[in-house]
Amino acid sequence: MPRSPNYIIAISSVSGGGKTTLVKRTADLLKGVTLFFDDYASVSEYPPDIKKWVEDGADVNEWKTPQFAQDLAALRKGEGIVSPIDGASILPKEFIVIEEPMGRERAEMAPLIDFVAVIDTPLEIALTRRLLRDLAPVSLENIEKASKEQLAEGFVEIITYLEGYLSGYLDAGRDLYIVVQERAKETCDLVLDGCLSVDELSQQIAAAVEGKP
Repeated sequence: MPRSPNYIIAISSVSGGGKTTLVKRTADLLKGVTLFFDDYASVSEYPPDIKKWVEDGADVNEWKTPQFAQDLAALRKGEGIVSPIDGASILPKEFIVIEEPMGRERAEMAPLIDFVAVIDTPLEIALTRRLLRDLAPVSLENIEKASKEQLAEGFVEIITYLEGYLSGYLDAGRDLYIVVQERAKETCDLVLDGCLSVDELSQQIAAAVEGKP
């Protein structure tokens, strides 16, 4: 069977696993176009209680992204779409590289995806990357220029964020990531070592995809 003229590559990983960066780098390498799962958050439906969701069997189809699926289907058919973020036009290209944490496990996405790569990143590395990313705006330059009142306010914000995120991670987030990653691996085409550089990973995906009929 010949390859689809608009070939969809899904990249999966846990939060902090590197999927957003790899989606962009892979699309650059293949001269493709990108779509991101998180960009559709405002028009999607997710389980309200992650801990209960995991305990109840972790049905990935409870993560519903109809607009994401609709836009992806349009690109696959060669039709243009409108970005959910800024309203810009997105035109189809030979390769459409998307961020989809669950690979082809969700029923509404599975028929649309041609190739799935899962980044297998150790959880402690992913957590560290996530925290560094979220705390990146806290620069030494800003701290040096801040007043005592601003420093105190910023300190409270950081502590509040860390306490909330890490508590949620221990309560349910870690279990969510483990379940989703293992599910995505079950039906993926390529498992990547998340400790490698993004250039190495994108080249591995390109080589694997270009070898497909």
